[in-house]
Amino acid sequence: MPSTGNFNLKQPATWLAVIFLFSCEPIVTDFRDIEDAILYESSSKTDGPNSPDSLLVMTWNVRFGAARIPWFGDSCGDRVIMSETEVLENLQAIVCFLDTMSVKPDILLLQEVDVLSKRSAYIDQVQWLLGSTHFNYGAYASMWQAQFIPSDGLGRVDAGNAILSRWEITEAERIQLPLRTDQDGLTQYFYLRRNILKTKIAVPNQNDFYAVCAHTTAFATDDTKQKHVETFEQILNDLNMGGATFVAGGDLNSIPPGAVSADYCMEDKCSSESFHRAGDDPEHKEGSYFNNFTEEPL
Repeated sequence: MPSTGNFNLKQPATWLAVIFLFSCEPIVTDFRDIEDAILYESSSKTDGPNSPDSLLVMTWNVRFGAARIPWFGDSCGDRVIMSETEVLENLQAIVCFLDTMSVKPDILLLQEVDVLSKRSAYIDQVQWLLGSTHFNYGAYASMWQAQFIPSDGLGRVDAGNAILSRWEITEAERIQLPLRTDQDGLTQYFYLRRNILKTKIAVPNQNDFYAVCAHTTAFATDDTKQKHVETFEQILNDLNMGGATFVAGGDLNSIPPGAVSADYCMEDKCSSESFHRAGDDPEHKEGSYFNNFTEEPL
């Protein structure tokens, strides 16, 4: 589950006044609709299979290296900061699983990866994972980049989606997803800018191969999820119409079509939190769940 819910912004006007006074740069980064993602390389590259008969692809929400630590906003905990030791131990556990002979994926789609966040000891987790695994190349697209988050001491954050590959990533695009419309302006300003990461990978014997990673909204009560999934579908349709070969996945924060409906916002919320609208508005509008879309689902 994502690490953010409703922020506890204590005296927000005071916080903003102090931040604007001492900063010449925007507190929170806005992104263009489409822009280049950040490319990575391992410092100790190894050869990938020259003629793979098949590909093993994995998707994993790594929860910014927090493992099972009870965290504020997503598991009724009060932790907002980890020690470097905690982060490295959790990342090493991920590496141990990835490097087992029965797993060892060729392409890895990651969600909730930190690259420069106070909560995870400012460790660039994309670079660390490249240096500690069999992967040679990576791409990263931030969904939450802020100099300072005025909530519970969270501080600086840079977190997002990543794709790791044995083979070179020759192109990488960050595609912006619509923002939620069920939040007040201040909360939305400090909230996530979710995205889809689309990469082109030089897989041997494949002329036009792409890997696409998505992380759709978790707590929205409007039709943001529907918009996110429709954007994801459109990107894949465009690749298919263009004759490309692709793999796609991610954290869609939803149950599949036809599954038994469950309101996980209510089941998982903490006693002091609520992700629902107040008053007479419905708890969730059309399009907030797969099986509640106004149009035919995927």
